[in-house]
Amino acid sequence: MLEITETTKYKDVEYLIFSIRKPYLDYMTCGRLQHFAVPGYLKPLVEVVFKRLKDCSINEADIWKYMLQHDFNGWVAYYDCVRGFAAKDFTNGRENKYTELLLHVLTGYILDRFKNKIDNISTIVENEVLTHEPNKYGLSVINGAEFRRDCFIFDGKAYLYNILTNTNPIDLHDDKPGFARIITEKISDGNILMRLDDRLAVPEKEAISYSTVNFEKFYGPQFLFKESILQTPKTITVHIDASTMDKLLLVVKKDYDENKQKEFWHIEIETLPHLEVSSSDYCLTTFLHGMFYPGEDVFTHIDCTRNQYSMDIYQKKYSQSSAQVPIDQYTENGFHYKIWCIENGHYTREVWYDLMKVTLANPYCELLDEILA
Repeated sequence: MLEITETTKYKDVEYLIFSIRKPYLDYMTCGRLQHFAVPGYLKPLVEVVFKRLKDCSINEADIWKYMLQHDFNGWVAYYDCVRGFAAKDFTNGRENKYTELLLHVLTGYILDRFKNKIDNISTIVENEVLTHEPNKYGLSVINGAEFRRDCFIFDGKAYLYNILTNTNPIDLHDDKPGFARIITEKISDGNILMRLDDRLAVPEKEAISYSTVNFEKFYGPQFLFKESILQTPKTITVHIDASTMDKLLLVVKKDYDENKQKEFWHIEIETLPHLEVSSSDYCLTTFLHGMFYPGEDVFTHIDCTRNQYSMDIYQKKYSQSSAQVPIDQYTENGFHYKIWCIENGHYTREVWYDLMKVTLANPYCELLDEILA
């Protein structure tokens, strides 16, 4: 592994990976339930890793065991669980199925384990590869560039923002950093200059969003009641409290009222607390359900329930680590415990919202407001 870190291919991507601000293996978890396509800029390094593995005649089972034993941040064990295989699989005639994934995990492990902390200006300047005729300050004119949340597109390349750049957005849901939003909306003359460090550049078609607020904070669309356009019969939105890792789940499911001959939506909210270690065999969540008629802009049913899950099922539900237990998995019959309900009336959005706010704990209320913002 240390020999790999001395190769040119490793050094070519080390700064890029560090600048992503999230470990490479963290990004890989997004593709855990589907085939993961390794980013183009990492393919040369994956090839180096594969060659070194073969040249040293290292058994695949042995390298997997080594990573598990030295798994300083839990990612390898996580993949062991998520992908449903262990070191023994590499010696049971299943090598071809898992070799590619092993190389991806191993490459990510090396980058995450050995990458240097690069936050010293002298080090950054010394190794920069500046293009497009920089001025004496290292800046180049990028008029016409397209700014995105993680990068800006210029001259056919996607440039990740320099690690010293504050990329926080003005608004939680904005798709541009705050400085880029102001520059593009409030300035109409003069030049825009940025550092064009080729180490942080990839072909535009290979641009991948790593550190967007969407990626870290939530996924799924905002919910705007009847103004929402639901593209599928079921829409899932998840928001996360970064300080506690508690999640709030919102599920909207289309349905049809045969009696009224109208479409309505089931709106379900469930609290998903983060439980690292628990002595309990089960977990309780708060589940809120409403029946919303978008044509009339009213609710006709709102209820509150406490759900109980076995800890095994709940951990899979929360982490989405199993295709058989999705995040919107219902609890078993007999463990869906109703607390209160109102029905057969016409209830406004405000009534629904007020009931949600007084039922949910404050941190979950904040997550709800983010979804509804």
